[in-house]
Amino acid sequence: MYSVAYALATVIPGPTTTTESWSTKTAMPATRRYHTQSKLNDGKVLVTGGQVGGVYSTDVQSYDPSTNAWTTKTAMPATRYRHGQTTLNDGTVLVAGGLVASSASADVRSYDPSTNAWTTKTAMPATRYHHGQSTLSDGKVLVTGGIVSGATSADVRSYDPSTNAWTSKTAMPATRHYPGQSTLNDGTVLVTGGVVSGVTSADVQSYDPSTNAWTTKTALPLTNRLHSQSTLSDGKVLVTGGIDAGGVSVDVNSYDPATNAWTAKTALPVGRYHSGQTTLDDGKVLVVAGVVGTTSADVQLYQPVITTPGAAGRAALLGYLATAAGV
Repeated sequence: MYSVAYALATVIPGPTTTTESWSTKTAMPATRRYHTQSKLNDGKVLVTGGQVGGVYSTDVQSYDPSTNAWTTKTAMPATRYRHGQTTLNDGTVLVAGGLVASSASADVRSYDPSTNAWTTKTAMPATRYHHGQSTLSDGKVLVTGGIVSGATSADVRSYDPSTNAWTSKTAMPATRHYPGQSTLNDGTVLVTGGVVSGVTSADVQSYDPSTNAWTTKTALPLTNRLHSQSTLSDGKVLVTGGIDAGGVSVDVNSYDPATNAWTAKTALPVGRYHSGQTTLDDGKVLVVAGVVGTTSADVQLYQPVITTPGAAGRAALLGYLATAAGV
């Protein structure tokens, strides 16, 4: 038995490490900006609304990474752009606020991928757009800042899908709109950049739902707004593009919560802002459309450095066999 197991252990491959890179994927059916997107539980990506082909739109598209293809889904009930969007734990998608039929709105809708249908949910307490939004580890949704009732705001709200109700949370330290936002693996929420107190900022704040409190983190390398952000499979946060101190940006930066530090990554092929961004099940990052010189349908895929363990498992198995055999 040991000889067979030992032979198997010695042929287990060692670790493999991917090379950081960008690659072009199938473009959207039409140019788009001011949209939002999130990953569905089946691994596909849902993109909603925005300005599509130069017109504010109800259009909804689904991207399948396994086929590199787009599929049209049931449109939203009204045109919507500059809204928030997150996938909930039950697989439905919550779309909140934005400019609906070209007016600031508190309207909230839920999309069910299993039925390809939209449902109305409890509206936010006030109209809101240009805000941050992400799903918390307990299944609730955190909405931060934005333009609330016509003015830039520090207001923070939590939506509970189980009660279909909104609750006020501790406000941010300063007003903020155009931020990046994503929930980290430890359950905290990282909010980056945007327009803070009326000025494009590099400020980074962390919100802890367990204490309902905000903490300042290491600032972005440059002031930035209209950038895209998602949490990677290794727990770090990737921020791409935007408008920084040098103008439209190709910069890509990674934040490590363990060290509270930023690291520059391989730049985008072309500067972009007003894009959507989602981390896929395989750890790659899909960046969709936005303003790339002009409003674009371009789609890019980022391959982060990912090491797949191999040697550690092989060493552990060999050690176990040696112990069991009394070697």
